[in-house]
Amino acid sequence: MKAAVITPYFKEDIDILWRCHHSVLTQESNCRHFLVADGFANKSIWEWDCEHLTLPAAHNDAGNTPRAIGALSAINRGYEVIFFLDADNWFAPNHISEALRLKADNPNLDIAALRRQIVLPDATFVPDDYEDLTGSHVDTSCYAFFESSFSMIPFWGMMPTFLSPIGDRIMFAAIKAKQLSLAWSPIKTVYYTSNYRSHYINAGRVPPAKTNDFNMEVILTALRQNPNLLEARTSLKLKLF
Repeated sequence: MKAAVITPYFKEDIDILWRCHHSVLTQESNCRHFLVADGFANKSIWEWDCEHLTLPAAHNDAGNTPRAIGALSAINRGYEVIFFLDADNWFAPNHISEALRLKADNPNLDIAALRRQIVLPDATFVPDDYEDLTGSHVDTSCYAFFESSFSMIPFWGMMPTFLSPIGDRIMFAAIKAKQLSLAWSPIKTVYYTSNYRSHYINAGRVPPAKTNDFNMEVILTALRQNPNLLEARTSLKLKLF
């Protein structure tokens, strides 16, 4: 099964991008890495063993548009399973093979959800949070979409920009609305870099002054002002909150 890994990037440091890319190169199962520049192409990446797509301008949507474009490019080049990997995260060597194992165990599986190890920027491991323990959330880098779920791929690029801070939550709601089958892996194969306040606290650390926490009230206000925008774009009526 031909596997593609899609990574949108913006202005990340080249060392961070290389850590991400190297984790794809060292997978036990064959795969191809698609790196998509969201308006700020890094010239060094042209020398890497990957597919490098460059967009002319940044979309300011947390990578959703380049994520969708990269995945559509891979699909139309014959790739049969699509993985996503944010630029500041990385995979364990068995990530691809674990998703393929789940598919082999259940040929009718639409989507695999791989588990994550949350890591602070200083490499401190964070205990699992409530959402990880209950399977009530799937981070973008934990998804593997098989062909029967490819109709969901454009959804990344159709979300209104104001929903982009919670794009993976919107995607999870859409998957449930479409009643697609999803199976969880029992092992952790994603290293997820977090700068969220709650994860510092879970690790017994003092959060820094600046974190990546989003303002839910701002999102809810925009949603109330545009109540039908998501449904108009996607034909899906989602139960979000």
